[in-house]
Amino acid sequence: MSRSIYLINPAEQTPGYHSLEVLADWRIANVVNLADLSTPTIAALVPRDWSVTICDERVQRVDFNTVAEVVGLTGKVSQRDRIIELAAEFRRRGKLVVIGGPYATLNPDDLRPHADILVRGEIEEIADRLFGDIATGRFEREYEGTRPDLSTSPVPRWDLYPRRAALAGQVQTSRGCPFECEFCDVIQYLGRKQRWKDPDQVVRELDVLYGLGFRDVFFADDNFTVMRRRTHALLERVAEWNRTRPAGKVRFSTQASIDLARDEDLLKACSDAGLTATFVGIETPNQQSLAETLKRQNLRVNLADEVTKIVQAGIMVMSGIVIGFDHDDTSIFEQQAAFIATLPVPAIVFSVLTAPASTPLYARMQKEGRLVSHARVGAGQFLKSNFRPKLMSATELETGSAWLLNQVYAPDAYARRLRAFVDASPVTPGVTGPPRFAPLEMAIAARLAQHGAGELRLVRLIEELFAKRADLRDRLSYLLAFYCQARFMIAHHGIWNPGQAAVAVVGRASA
Repeated sequence: MSRSIYLINPAEQTPGYHSLEVLADWRIANVVNLADLSTPTIAALVPRDWSVTICDERVQRVDFNTVAEVVGLTGKVSQRDRIIELAAEFRRRGKLVVIGGPYATLNPDDLRPHADILVRGEIEEIADRLFGDIATGRFEREYEGTRPDLSTSPVPRWDLYPRRAALAGQVQTSRGCPFECEFCDVIQYLGRKQRWKDPDQVVRELDVLYGLGFRDVFFADDNFTVMRRRTHALLERVAEWNRTRPAGKVRFSTQASIDLARDEDLLKACSDAGLTATFVGIETPNQQSLAETLKRQNLRVNLADEVTKIVQAGIMVMSGIVIGFDHDDTSIFEQQAAFIATLPVPAIVFSVLTAPASTPLYARMQKEGRLVSHARVGAGQFLKSNFRPKLMSATELETGSAWLLNQVYAPDAYARRLRAFVDASPVTPGVTGPPRFAPLEMAIAARLAQHGAGELRLVRLIEELFAKRADLRDRLSYLLAFYCQARFMIAHHGIWNPGQAAVAVVGRASA
């Protein structure tokens, strides 16, 4: 009878924007931006008479000699290869391997051969049956979860997670998104009908994180603000909770759509609750591309003005930018570079469009015969897509994207957007603190400054702003680390060259 489980969040295949591998590479710290939410949540669903151990491989070594009889693996497409590697090794050692999570749900045929048990969908309502079957040894090869009422989702077992390994904790207050963007697999996994946790349930989770010392929390929602009435009720409760914290307030971040900018009352409620940053999928200034992908909420507005409104409400924006839509020709690279330069947004999360399995985009590309990487559906390599572009070649897409990334993350370009962000941000009176970097920030800045004159100018600008804007120090600290990670990620793929001239594809497009 199996009653012990080792839950693993596998390492990412390559560095990403939101991780912090650069700090380990520079021998400064071994930390991640966000604590993993999946393994503590699953741990809370395991029967209490089981022994449960958690491993976040991003910051811990996997214990292949674990005494646990069951190994649970979860992850996204970016963790796919490592999931398979770990599964093979643990099965070789005689462990029962259970695989679930987003990638397993959306690509079951790819992972089924590597699992003793495959779990698709959300686990809350099938957890008792799953673990009961494992305990008796009479389990099925595959279990399909439901879309549960989130009141059944327990407080995650953060007591089992390596607290000091993460800068911020996570709370998921809802699942699902009512929008229908063609390339998004969230609605295939979690549905378009958004489900919510009760405000008191959210506060119970916050209490646990606060007690463990977290002062930064990410609301891990696919679209935190889309359902206005629910969001107002939650923010009111969170604001009340945050005002009464005995050891200082918590800073929150999340993901939202651009229509947040149109609701001044909601912007104020976000700010009052302590929301200081949000990711917004801008994607492209190309209106035809937005219409093509059903990104209707971004149409018929001035995207730069809308982003500025959010920043002026005291909320830092991180923007997603995508290239490779069917209406993108080779002129898009210079168009995007010019557009990004108008944004008060230093942190640009750039990607080439891919078609994740189970999405309408994937179905369309399959129907049109344009898929080119069937073995890795939805997992295009960095700056590569898994389908053929329509108005340019794959080489032009990759070369132009590399040029654009270098334009966006050239140190002087980043510095200009950083200053624009600070200039647009309202001053919060009464905030004080030391005018100099803390030891971690000082170590990061010192290493960055060694990379060149542009990097040194950027460091000096951040130092100057750090001294002048005590109310923005948390965001400036984040933007310093984010820049280092972004350039580390770009260099990892061998394309870091911020001084390069416009590539031929871009030059031809603008001729």
